[in-house]
Amino acid sequence: MKNGAYIKDLSYLGRNIKDVIYIDYSDEAAPMQKDNTIIIPKWEGDANDRELIDLVPFLESIAQKPCDVREELRRYGRENTAAKFNSVQSYRRELIMKQQNQGVGGFLSGINKMSQDNK
Repeated sequence: MKNGAYIKDLSYLGRNIKDVIYIDYSDEAAPMQKDNTIIIPKWEGDANDRELIDLVPFLESIAQKPCDVREELRRYGRENTAAKFNSVQSYRRELIMKQQNQGVGGFLSGINKMSQDNK
């Protein structure tokens, strides 16, 4: 407890912090590892709330490749992470479809455009 609130120090997990993602409705719970935190809206009991379900493709993507999760969170943001990730994936699918229709030149220009948009 700190100042009457519970805080979490992810270093106590005994894992490399580059491999840890913490999901909460506030980054105040893990103030020492904010770069590892995904912020989602607080669950209010709504059975239609899909925030965690929508994060699954992002989390599966990270689990399939060796990376520093903090870099991925910087890329997609700590808030609205699922929406941003899914948008980028959709854009990539569109580029692949264009590549099939336009050849390699169209694909490469699309990748360059996507890189510029994410900066």
